[in-house]
Amino acid sequence: ARGETRLAPLVEPLLNFLGTKASNLPAFIPKSIHLPITTGAIFIFWTWLCIAFSDVGAYFAGRRFGKTKLATLSPAAGATSPNKTVEGLIGGCVVSGLLGLLGAWIQKWPWWYVTGAVHGVLLALLGLIGDLTASMLKRDAGLKDFGDLIPEHGGIMDRVDSFIFTAPYSYFICSLVIPQLKRWSGL
Repeated sequence: ARGETRLAPLVEPLLNFLGTKASNLPAFIPKSIHLPITTGAIFIFWTWLCIAFSDVGAYFAGRRFGKTKLATLSPAAGATSPNKTVEGLIGGCVVSGLLGLLGAWIQKWPWWYVTGAVHGVLLALLGLIGDLTASMLKRDAGLKDFGDLIPEHGGIMDRVDSFIFTAPYSYFICSLVIPQLKRWSGL
């Protein structure tokens, strides 16, 4: 389904110029992009932004303000990933919450000022749990990294570990919660 977003009026002239066929797209854009862009694709994009930037926010907040090790809240988390801090967790939640807020506003979610922030924070928390789960598996296997395809990043698994728990949660939100909230709010 294709739903209107708050960005639709801004990109409509571009989409009208390009048309609705991938063959009309400029050569530098992959032909796998399908037009029109669906509501689900927009949801996936904003979910990915929240997850990716929660890691960025956590890293920089932890580096700048990090004093309290995550182990003070959870000894298991501290044993799995000893460098993570509570301040980093808070920074990641704030960044993801703000991006979730923006995404909910753009997608015209009901009560976007609440649903977006809560969605963003939950994505950050579930992403952290996925990261810790992958780190635990890695430590139990005696590995430092999951591979060396991406240098200095711990392998491909370190790029996608946040999706272990955020993917099922996001499916639930996109397919059941948001449609139900729209029915209740009359949108």
